[in-house]
Formats: sequence, C-alpha cells, structure tokens
Amino acid sequence: MVEPCTYHDDGGDELEPESKQLVCQYYLEAGIENTEFTSQYIGPSVCGGFDVLWEESDLTEEIPVAVAWLPRGQMDGFELWQSLALAYWNVKKVGEMWDNYECIEIVDNPAAVIEVEAFRAVLAAVWPAGADEEDA
Repeated sequence: MVEPCTYHDDGGDELEPESKQLVCQYYLEAGIENTEFTSQYIGPSVCGGFDVLWEESDLTEEIPVAVAWLPRGQMDGFELWQSLALAYWNVKKVGEMWDNYECIEIVDNPAAVIEVEAFRAVLAAVWPAGADEEDA
C-alpha cells in the first residue's frame, strides 16, 4: 500500500479539486487571538490521479489546499479519509512539532460525512491520552 503524501511533500501545490465533499469542520486555537475556522473536504483532483483531503480556512481565504493525498483507487470511504487524516495530523505533530491538539473545537455539522467521534478518534490516535505524562 502506498503511504499518503502531505503538504510537506512536493506536488500538492499543483492539485486542484474536481469535486469535494464536506468531511468535518473545526476551530484551531493557535495562539493569542489566532483562532482559525477550518473545513476539510475529500474528493478527487482535477487531473484525476489523486484522492485528496482538502482544507479551507478563513486564513487561506476559503481556497482549497491539498493537505494529504493518495493515488486514486488505493482505498475509499471511511478508510480513505482516516488514512489521509492520520497522515495530515501526524505531519502537524511530528513535522511541525505542533502540540495544541487540545485547542481543537470540533463543529457538529450534520452535512459533514464524518462524525465528530470519528474525528476525535483520529486525534486520539495521533495524541494518545496520557502520552504527555509519559514523556515528562
């Protein structure tokens, strides 16, 4: 199985959405007076070669940005989203040394295809409960 690429890899800047479906929405508290409302979508790229996790936020001026992607047909549905979401959040944690996972407020939007608990489960897989105490 091919591992997902992320925005830390080359190639994401050229990707554009062909179509996209709302996956989840959340707020990031990234510092004093720095709250970012974010929507994530999943869908194919215009070139047809990739399934992509897209992100739009008030900071990106609602322009879709490819944050994680796989060649088309590797997987689909929940498995595809989970693989891309884990890759994205692991890059935030490891690649950016981002530890503000507790500053994520998930919006319960009935139009989103992923339930809030599934989103929380991905965050818990990246930042397991009690991991901070173990590292100290």
